[in-house]
Amino acid sequence: MPNPVFRTNQFSYSFAQPEHLYMTVSFGASGAPTIVANTGMGISSITRSSAGKYIIALSHAYNGLLSVEIKSISSSAAPAAPISYIVSDASTSSTAPAITVQFDNLSAAATDPASGESALFDICLQKSSVRH
Repeated sequence: MPNPVFRTNQFSYSFAQPEHLYMTVSFGASGAPTIVANTGMGISSITRSSAGKYIIALSHAYNGLLSVEIKSISSSAAPAAPISYIVSDASTSSTAPAITVQFDNLSAAATDPASGESALFDICLQKSSVRH
């Protein structure tokens, strides 16, 4: 059986200097996001732009976006918006580096996470354009 750790590391280290940015976001009324204290290093802010759509402003530009993983945390049986995906990637912008993500409900309708829910973000970016 192949080693899953090797496979993950093999992908990650095929890029020069991948950097992971982690943050926990809590959602309030009307989907208002707040970055939880002591998380979000390398992230300037997160703002709601429309139903279920959030713009994550980065502290500085990177050479590319490798992945975004979002895990919803809900005290109810299921999160209000369990589907999430990347809408746009401007992580390479020298003036306003950002990533826009969208949350949807199970009917594929744009939906804000419910008040009191949280989400864990793992954003993997490429720091260098050099490849091994």
